[in-house]
Amino acid sequence: MTPLLILAAAAAGPATAAPAPDLEEVIVACSRLEIPLTDIGANVTVLTRENFDVEKPVQLADLLRGAAGVHVDQVGGRGGTGSLYLRGADPNYTLVLVNGVRVNDPTNARGGSFDFSAFDVDDIERVEIARGPYSAVYGGDALAGVINIVTRRQDGDALNGSIDAMTGAHDTREVAVRGGGTLGGGAWNLGFSDSNEGEVIRGNNFESQRVSGRFDQWFGQTRMQLSGRYAESERAGFPDDSGGYEFAALRDTERRDAHEATFGAGFTRYLGNGSVALNLGYFDRGDRIDSPGIAPGVRDPFGVPASFVDSSISRFTGTFTGTHGFSDWLEVAYGAEYQREDGDSDGDLDFGGGFVLPTSFDLTRTSFAPFAEARVDAGAFSVQAGLRVDKPEDYSSVTSPRVRVAYQVDTGDSSALTIAGSWGKAFKLPSLYALGHPLVGNPDLAPERGESHEIQVSQYLNDETHWSVTWFESAYRNAIDFDPGPPPMLVNRNRVDTHGFEVSGDVTLADATWRLDASVTQAKSRVASTGGELRNRPEWRASAGAHWTPVSELRLSATATYVGSSFDSSIATGDIDLSPYTRVDVSAVWEVTPRLETYLAIDNLTDEKYEQFVGFESRGIAPRLGVKFSL
Repeated sequence: MTPLLILAAAAAGPATAAPAPDLEEVIVACSRLEIPLTDIGANVTVLTRENFDVEKPVQLADLLRGAAGVHVDQVGGRGGTGSLYLRGADPNYTLVLVNGVRVNDPTNARGGSFDFSAFDVDDIERVEIARGPYSAVYGGDALAGVINIVTRRQDGDALNGSIDAMTGAHDTREVAVRGGGTLGGGAWNLGFSDSNEGEVIRGNNFESQRVSGRFDQWFGQTRMQLSGRYAESERAGFPDDSGGYEFAALRDTERRDAHEATFGAGFTRYLGNGSVALNLGYFDRGDRIDSPGIAPGVRDPFGVPASFVDSSISRFTGTFTGTHGFSDWLEVAYGAEYQREDGDSDGDLDFGGGFVLPTSFDLTRTSFAPFAEARVDAGAFSVQAGLRVDKPEDYSSVTSPRVRVAYQVDTGDSSALTIAGSWGKAFKLPSLYALGHPLVGNPDLAPERGESHEIQVSQYLNDETHWSVTWFESAYRNAIDFDPGPPPMLVNRNRVDTHGFEVSGDVTLADATWRLDASVTQAKSRVASTGGELRNRPEWRASAGAHWTPVSELRLSATATYVGSSFDSSIATGDIDLSPYTRVDVSAVWEVTPRLETYLAIDNLTDEKYEQFVGFESRGIAPRLGVKFSL
């Protein structure tokens, strides 16, 4: 279980006046109230550091691959763009937070999605995945769900640290240094990493450096949390839609240089049976893209001209939250949020022969939103409801409700079977790119809207066994699409319907020496008016993992992931159906001494050749060796 919003502070507090050392263990990312994970339902998944240390993934996409309802792909490896599709929805329909701070980029051409390629695993304490519409909690962007990435924090009071080093096939390598301790009664953590990935997919290149830190301090009944992260990356790969290494007629790669910073500060005061909190978040990102363009092809006889874009976005968010427990069965949260976004882009399209068109824009947007949430817990029956009214600049007010009703069936033993249903509405403002781009932007675009409902059946048999089944259905209206014109322009045109189910479970056996987990997802997305398929949305996904600890010093892990066929397209080839594939990853971790750990990980053990995008083929088996020194 996990903290709620702002990287710097939990927005809700315990029902007692005294600070609780395990406060962060009872708050989850889908509510401003303190709700145990066992009561939240099957639409929330929490991936912890324990999972990472066993499976030894090399990047964030590997962490998310096995979660129900989640599909992650990358255009040409980490040198390209990594996108997440939650329950078949567009990547920009998922709100992404780093310690509670919004990190979606509304200046990019993808409608404001987050690029998962550059986030390194060593920086992550846990990942919270909340599926479904959450505008009632977070406002805009959370049409399909929320991903909250929580960075590392200090464990214990003693001064400690570690040095991790990894090297592998295709010039993959990473060095990470981390330290933590206490200072003036507070706990601090500081980390640095340098990562590199070569031609895992041909044409790919990726380099990144990151520094991050956290500081937690109690002042009597007041808790202060500070956190910050800064990362730079240099990347190269063939452009989207080019057909990749196999089909791209222009052999120069696209170059991307980016920096990204997040900072948060939060203060929570506990007042008997409630709390008040002030949370501040700041996000800044700059991105320089130098693209060679795409040659004319089957799908487009004109191709895409060469371009240069230098864009930046800064966002400030301030949130006040109060909570109050009126009784053992009624809790209420209330508050308001202010947000300001400043985005600009300086660029041009080069058609050759001295013909250059500017593509620059500069926009500022503010919004204010009051919100309230309540939870009634009457034993076996519980109701959770939230409402938020967003008042964005230059738009009408948007009201976002969400309701969840749950009933626990007494099964006659220590476990309980939970049957729950939820419904909600959500919205997303047009991205700054969609509004301001001088060639394809449209200042008259309306917000995109979503409405979803789901039915869940889940059971925690004990602390070590859990299973769930969820059926969901969503409709997204006013979806923004590209109209070739003339003139070419982004317009509100489509309605997209998605529906499907998720099945997941995990069990620990033989005195915790075995842990097994599995999930199956079916998500079907179609354009309502035509029944047409959406790109890069496999209807079927499944994963299964087995993790064995035969002795305390040795941990073995194997994970298989199946991805069904999907529709894709490139300018070079036109429309293509990508074949399904199964990828197997294994790892072995050996604790040589209490301070020295080594591991061997083999990605794609079966040497599967597969494509996530047309022409971007994986180069197969990729072994890695790593070592960790604890100080």
